[in-house]
Amino acid sequence: MKTSILVVDDLKSIRQTLGGILGDEGYKVVLAEDGYQAIEAAKKTPFDLVFMDIKMPGINGVQTFREIKKIDPEAVVIMMTAYSVEDLVREALGEGAYGVVYKPFDIDEIVAVTESALHCPQPVPQR
Repeated sequence: MKTSILVVDDLKSIRQTLGGILGDEGYKVVLAEDGYQAIEAAKKTPFDLVFMDIKMPGINGVQTFREIKKIDPEAVVIMMTAYSVEDLVREALGEGAYGVVYKPFDIDEIVAVTESALHCPQPVPQR
């Protein structure tokens, strides 16, 4: 069965770029434009990995992460941000997010962190 990854970001260009990178790597990718869509998707499908934007309108990425963990406690979530939101980053990592990637994306970093998260789903200590 194909590895399934959920990409959550309010910016269409980010969703499509990251979805394209992961799709090219052979993963089944589902895109969600906000936390509410992500929660609904998680209710329907268990995802092997979730890339979650931290700063989104409505329900932010940390709140969405909490809801997805209630639905699927085994979910592996990588937070994404283009902003300096260290308080939200710390909060997410403290609650068990796997890690954080910063936008703009480095394709090699995305591929490496995806492989790492899928093969060793325990969060890595952040520097």
